[in-house]
Amino acid sequence: MTQATTVDASPASPRLSRQADFRRLWTGYSVSAVGSEVTVLAIPISAAVLLGASALQMGLLTAAATLPHLVIGLLAGVWVDRLPRRRPLLVAADLLAAAALLTIPLAWWLGVLTVPQLIAAELVVGSCRVVFRPAYQSHLPDVVSREQLTVASSHFRASESVAMLAGPGLGGLLVQAVSAPFAVALDAISFVVSAACIRSVHAPERAAAPRTERRSLRRDLTEGLRTVIADGSLRAVAGAAGNLNLFGMLMMALFVVYATRELGFSAGLVGAVVTLGGIGALGGALLAPRVSAALGAGRTIVLASVVFSFALFAIPLARGPRLIELVVIGGGELIGGVAVMLFDVTSSGITLTAVPTELLGRVSSCMAFLTQGVKPVGALAGGLLGTSLGLHTALWVAALGATTTMLWTVFSPLRHKAGTGVLAGAGDGEAP
Repeated sequence: MTQATTVDASPASPRLSRQADFRRLWTGYSVSAVGSEVTVLAIPISAAVLLGASALQMGLLTAAATLPHLVIGLLAGVWVDRLPRRRPLLVAADLLAAAALLTIPLAWWLGVLTVPQLIAAELVVGSCRVVFRPAYQSHLPDVVSREQLTVASSHFRASESVAMLAGPGLGGLLVQAVSAPFAVALDAISFVVSAACIRSVHAPERAAAPRTERRSLRRDLTEGLRTVIADGSLRAVAGAAGNLNLFGMLMMALFVVYATRELGFSAGLVGAVVTLGGIGALGGALLAPRVSAALGAGRTIVLASVVFSFALFAIPLARGPRLIELVVIGGGELIGGVAVMLFDVTSSGITLTAVPTELLGRVSSCMAFLTQGVKPVGALAGGLLGTSLGLHTALWVAALGATTTMLWTVFSPLRHKAGTGVLAGAGDGEAP
């Protein structure tokens, strides 16, 4: 069998904007990211406003989207690294997610939509994403030269930021114009577009490395986990991200129901304040290369973790006239968005350049397991605390807990890591 290899890392590699295969991948990813941000609001609003879901049901719904990280996250990376090709898996995952989402507007149109169906749809879509992410990470070196991987990663993070900027506002408008369930259909269409773009990529895929011995599943899992845990920088990144996700999801599980019922926000206002988070995230993605160059990758990550450790206080602090509520919550979203994206882009650059290509699938899944696997725990805790303590008190618990995030990075080797991270391989001179 002829084995395809990773795209050559050569100074002659054309700019990413001139590489047709990269443009296809980037287009599909960007369209899907916008659709997913619409769903971030549309599904919870469907549950909270149209179906009258309780705080516990909202916690279960929020947990459903991330539970697959905990259940199949590690196995997904091992599976991806053993596959001879990853592109067919990416296409299949997109199409299955689209089918699951389309059941929501169909059920609403027929008058049979329920909270359990929303939970089931989130489970399916979440499972598709868990499989998609390590496969996508492993597929990227087939399309982009290794010297351009961190710049490519910045492009994708910038797309996520733009999606966070446009998606919630668009979602709020669509919810008011055509109802929340039918707004979900946009996300389904975006998954179909993503599948078509990935299917059109022509770059040959590298085959999995030939195995000279039979390797156990446990050994492959251990290899990925050991790579993350043994590296002090990767360990700190995983710990900080996991800590923030735990308490962030506790708050997210309650935010929509709190904003709509206790603060009296409309769907449009909810979308507006979340959009400010997207503006901040876009700014963070654009600033990341410059901040990392000035401070060093490690110090940038430490600074970002300190800032977003306190950003969640904005939501429980927002009490008073409507304008004050909007300014406080919107300001917290804006500052938090900048910090999270500085952290995400810089840490992604470190991971892509530090981990061997043949381990990217397993390491990506292990990082996702450690950082995303806590999300269903946080969401369920949010539902339980919101039911037992009340929404406002539970939000304070989340904000106070999030302050421990910075401990992972402040007391880690990242303080002394002077490399630029995201600038490694940025020789084509493109902005993210």
